[in-house]
Amino acid sequence: MPDTERREPTFKVIRLVATSSESWEDAARRGVAEAAKTIVGLDMANVMEMDTTIVDGQVARYRIKLEVAFQVDRSRPNPVVGQPDVSVRRFLVIANETLAGDIIPGLVAERVAAGPSEFHVLVPATPSKETQRLRAVTGDPVSGYATVDLVGLREAHARDRDRAQARLDTFTDRLSDYSSMITSEIGGADPFAALTQVMGRSSFDEIIISTHAPGASRWLRLDLPSRVERAFSVPVIVIKKER
Repeated sequence: MPDTERREPTFKVIRLVATSSESWEDAARRGVAEAAKTIVGLDMANVMEMDTTIVDGQVARYRIKLEVAFQVDRSRPNPVVGQPDVSVRRFLVIANETLAGDIIPGLVAERVAAGPSEFHVLVPATPSKETQRLRAVTGDPVSGYATVDLVGLREAHARDRDRAQARLDTFTDRLSDYSSMITSEIGGADPFAALTQVMGRSSFDEIIISTHAPGASRWLRLDLPSRVERAFSVPVIVIKKER
């Protein structure tokens, strides 16, 4: 009888809905790929339901409901063959313009030096001044009806995501030595909503919010750190970049 017994992992099951204009198989692939951006230890995906949207007698959209199971404990295989599993700490980093600079890379290095670590970097697609202007509803002086440039707004949102993706790409390239420890994604414009979505499908030991200094930070004006602390029982660290 061995002195130690391998600890069995604990799994969490969540449900998600994915769609595709091509097929149910493509919808399933998209759903799993999206879940894998955040979830470490993704183990199984089970199809619960499939349906379609019909437009003018033709299939316009394939929709699939999945249950995915993933490991929620912090046990990971030891990189040294024959050695016991290691326990990791997981950190959620939320940032956009402040991804540049040395603060976050230094923080990552400190956490890794303290022990086995994993990081998920969330970059909300922060709306530019152009996007905010287009989102403002204006009234037609003749008709009185509110008007919004939907095409221009959609294009502005796309540019916001492109800018966020460019910052994220630069950041991950810079931290390529830690690539096996880092996952990432672009979130929606609302940082709290984007963070809530991530927390709904994964778990973390600490949330790190990186933003501008008071006065320049929209996230601080939205009271993001306090809202996160109230919503989740996870320690929150705030990093404020000086002007």
